[in-house]
Amino acid sequence: MNKPLNARSAPVADWVDIKTLYEDPYPIYQRLRREGGVHWVPSVNRYLITSYDAVIATEHDQDTFSANETDSLQIRAMGHSMLRRDDPEHYRERRQWQSVFKPNAVKNVWTRTFHEKGREQLAFLIDKGPGADLIWDFSAPFAAECLKSLLGLYNASAQDLQRWSQTLIDATGNYAEDPAVWAAGKRSFDEVDVALDEMLEWHLHHRDHSLISSLLSSPEEQMPIEKIRANIKMSIGGGLNEPRDALGVAAWAMLTHPDQRRAVERDPSLWSTVFDETIRWIAPIGLYSRQTTKKTVLAGVELPRGARLGICILSANRDESIWERPDEFDIHREVKPHLAFSKGTHVCLGARAARAEVADVAMPLLFNHLEGLEIHPDQTPTVGGWVFRGMLSLPVTWRDVRPLEGSATSVPVSNPAAASEREAAPHVAIVGSGPAGCFTAKEIQRRMPGAHIDLVDRLPVPYGLLRYGVAGDHQGTKAVSRQFDRLFDSPNVRFVGNTTIGDQVSFEELRANYDAVVLACGMCADRRLDIAGERLAGVFGAGGITRRLNGHPDETDTPTLGRRVAIVGQGNVAIDVLRLLSIRSCDLEGSDIDDAVHGALTREIDTLHVIGRSSAEKARFDPVMIRELGRFSNIEHRLHGVDLERVPEGKDARLDALRTLPGAGSVEVDGRAHMTVEWWFEAVPERIDGQRRVEGMVLRHGGETFSLEVDSVITAIGFVPDKGDAISRALAELPDAAENGRVEAGLYLAGWLRRGARGTIPDQRTDARALAGVLGADIASGDVRCTRQGLAPHPEATDIDGWRRIDHVECTRAASGRVRTKLCTLKALLESARDNSLNIERETRGGAGHGDIPEDLSVSILFGTESGNAELVAEELEQALDGRCEVAVSDLDGIDPGALDPERFYLIVCSTYGDGEVPGSARDFYQALRDDAPDLSGIRFASFGLGDSSYARTFFRGGELLTEALTACGATRIGEFGRHDASGSLAASDVALDWAEGVLALLAEEASMPA
Repeated sequence: MNKPLNARSAPVADWVDIKTLYEDPYPIYQRLRREGGVHWVPSVNRYLITSYDAVIATEHDQDTFSANETDSLQIRAMGHSMLRRDDPEHYRERRQWQSVFKPNAVKNVWTRTFHEKGREQLAFLIDKGPGADLIWDFSAPFAAECLKSLLGLYNASAQDLQRWSQTLIDATGNYAEDPAVWAAGKRSFDEVDVALDEMLEWHLHHRDHSLISSLLSSPEEQMPIEKIRANIKMSIGGGLNEPRDALGVAAWAMLTHPDQRRAVERDPSLWSTVFDETIRWIAPIGLYSRQTTKKTVLAGVELPRGARLGICILSANRDESIWERPDEFDIHREVKPHLAFSKGTHVCLGARAARAEVADVAMPLLFNHLEGLEIHPDQTPTVGGWVFRGMLSLPVTWRDVRPLEGSATSVPVSNPAAASEREAAPHVAIVGSGPAGCFTAKEIQRRMPGAHIDLVDRLPVPYGLLRYGVAGDHQGTKAVSRQFDRLFDSPNVRFVGNTTIGDQVSFEELRANYDAVVLACGMCADRRLDIAGERLAGVFGAGGITRRLNGHPDETDTPTLGRRVAIVGQGNVAIDVLRLLSIRSCDLEGSDIDDAVHGALTREIDTLHVIGRSSAEKARFDPVMIRELGRFSNIEHRLHGVDLERVPEGKDARLDALRTLPGAGSVEVDGRAHMTVEWWFEAVPERIDGQRRVEGMVLRHGGETFSLEVDSVITAIGFVPDKGDAISRALAELPDAAENGRVEAGLYLAGWLRRGARGTIPDQRTDARALAGVLGADIASGDVRCTRQGLAPHPEATDIDGWRRIDHVECTRAASGRVRTKLCTLKALLESARDNSLNIERETRGGAGHGDIPEDLSVSILFGTESGNAELVAEELEQALDGRCEVAVSDLDGIDPGALDPERFYLIVCSTYGDGEVPGSARDFYQALRDDAPDLSGIRFASFGLGDSSYARTFFRGGELLTEALTACGATRIGEFGRHDASGSLAASDVALDWAEGVLALLAEEASMPA
């Protein structure tokens, strides 16, 4: 490999010493990040990788940055465990380990055990009395007892496990080569082997839920004894110290941040947030090793083959380029993907168990039952470590003890605040019935089943962005509305349409008549370019164009765009506009787009310019949407400002997507092009030229300024609130909302109004869950009192039955090839809503997760995985569908694509976390699709991808590749490509279940339609 022109030799940080790293590594790491993030550090005899981006880059490519380090300290200390192996060897071992950590096992087995052990240890702490050390008198023995049960290592005491864990990880981090540390580690190494041999024999005759028992349950796949030994020692090291240190630091954070402590006591659901912010702030595992397999360049620094790397999680988790005020502990900060559990194939297998130990059990136990818990006034807490970091001591005191209710085996922990929240029956007005409003209603209803909720919308119809913002040819995305349909089956949830705040109801009336008001009305005004000429005729906002195509009653005029159109922006809204303006009517099969409007907009267009300020690698579009453009024939794409050859294929999902566009890479245009799309990257619009209407646009690109001849300009650079409406005027008189959406007690913001015009529809669900917690906390604390009765809808308001009449009319008058023909004027909408001759039977489907399924449906859930997460999600889906249809789960490993059965429906669950490739267990299946091209024209499937947005360049790519290969063989995909982002706060199984329900609802709807 030739050295890139911009690569440099690694700077030498000979000023770094291990003692200072142990005491306080953060000032050292801050300087190393500032100086580039990759340094040779002689005192530790390896390169330290300290910046967030550089750490992520090492996880992208296990072929270059191997976990299987030669002469690894961890291998020397514990044996060759799965943590020091790469796939496929790593996954084979991980798979045998993961059954104990499945979501259902953690929820139904281990959380009960953790409660039992927590109560026992809390009793010991109470007996010791104020002045006890929270680390050594509670946290460490609690973690040890939990680990003992998980492993099934019953012949060891908690003290044995603590000693073994500490000495083994001390040896793992023995970069100073201290012989005493090695000697202590070797004693523990041998003691663990003796204890393990005894328990392996015991578990042969006494099977239970523990790890050792599970390892013996499949003798045909039994792991060799030397691998069992190494992995047990690895589990003792991390499985005790990580929860111990996370618990200790979390307690310290709460005791030193009283405002945040009060917030959590008001809203116990925040304990999980405390857990995540704790391990971001001080990661229990501060460093792990990697080794380069070849000469490479990382963050501009040339690394030789065989370079030993120290991946500094403590540093990456405080990178200023990712987090504001990274050195501060703040549970209210915006959620971003921390690296404390690693990423990719080596993501921590015990993460769920650790979260349950700390967030679900230990922290609520401590803070619910020790009244006045605080740091001992005469003693100072200490913290230390850099390879592993945590509290060395945390002396505490307390005033009194609340009794532990129930027996030692009862799982629930008494929480008066949570109980009062569940029993609350507030009257809540949610202004806006789009995804943010409906998700918020669902979450409030889940937390407070007695809540009365009115969703108020200025339009006669619900669902806002889903109906009028999501492109009409993306019906799979719109399918989430079926979940919201079920929301209105509750007698406590009303839709109040045709109601504008400031007209029919004032903002003041809302505040006076509802216990809580949530503003979820979004942003609809297009952000301005702020350049000369933007007020010329022929300049349009993407929001207006999208609403016109979607039949919004506010947009009744169809603009004339001319032959040459410039679209400014390269986010997903811009790509939606590009796609809808470039494709022909025959490509809109199954949509709800009005053909007359679409035809009038696109009739003259022969050239589209797509202009963005960012590089192609940093463009804000979803690669899936770019690949979708490649399906449409007779369009030629030309790229300006990007070199596709600069980055190898498979290393950047955005560049890979651009390669698929006909004319842009090696793909040829099919037939004679009827339209040209010019892509301009790193281009800045300077002005729009013209006398009265648009005649051209001036760009600065590649250091030069030049003009484009265009007839119209569409701006797609974001949305802002309408400053003239009553809500914006009212908010201008109030304090700014906190990051959690709370303006003041009883008034909250949700969705785009809270965070700005960014985030996907699933993101709204994440925010809604948090916001429901904030409201619940205000109710539990008494800041919000449930005393008001709401408002009766005004006489002209529409209700959910009115929407069902509109829905019926639109679906029954659908044109050929369209799923509905929308009523596009306010008058037509209101007439249908009030037409009592339309007797629409109201279906009651029950709660979310219990929708209809077609009769005699047989489902196969096929998973492809690296780390095992896809298999876990597949099993969760199987349990959710069991009893509702015939269902089976299989690994894609060993599946012959040609043997897929047209009588079955396939749910494909695929995980990809960085390398951008098809996961290991699915590679043979994928290759068979590519090489053999079997005819799958009778096969129907849906795809769900697990990924991590930390890997922006290869996010979900493996699942996309499988999907593309299946469709290339003639299989039909149903619904949208489902996704779970591991860097977010939602559980993968929850997101997957919602996705599956949407897919099955589409199948049910399809089955009910006349042939």
